[in-house]
Amino acid sequence: MFTRAKSSPTTEAEKKPVHHNQLSVLAQDLAIVGNLVSDGDIQIDGKVDGDVRSSKLTVGETAIVTGTIYGDHIRIAGTVKGEIVARVVVLTATARVTGDIRHDSLSIEAGAYVQGLCKRVEPDQLKQAMNTDQPENNPADSAQATRENTGAPGATVSSGPQTTGASGASAAE
Repeated sequence: MFTRAKSSPTTEAEKKPVHHNQLSVLAQDLAIVGNLVSDGDIQIDGKVDGDVRSSKLTVGETAIVTGTIYGDHIRIAGTVKGEIVARVVVLTATARVTGDIRHDSLSIEAGAYVQGLCKRVEPDQLKQAMNTDQPENNPADSAQATRENTGAPGATVSSGPQTTGASGASAAE
């Protein structure tokens, strides 16, 4: 009465999940206006005026990103004007970040510049934030007046005109 329909044989290639770990590079002379979304890896060496979503993102020394960055592993060596929401954030000595950073793990090299709130958030809350946050027109303009700041020795972290030095770090009160 009832028979099971025979399914077509699937090949090994069809059974394996597709991995998007190819690197997309935005060259130094490239300027993009609009949001970038990739399941793979992105390296930005040019200018992006918009939000960026990527599993693994590298913002090179010559790069300027104006917008919110979402990802799993984010490495910043250039300039970011906007919020960063990522599980792992690494700021190199040449990094210049103006905006809040929500992270599970944060590493700041001596010499990096950060102006904004650095807040550790549980991984499940980060995942939820990455899925629910909607792109804003200009996240750099929505900075809060009152901020808490943290940083590593040698890093510059500020949110106001008052600056005090300790261990080579500069932090606003």
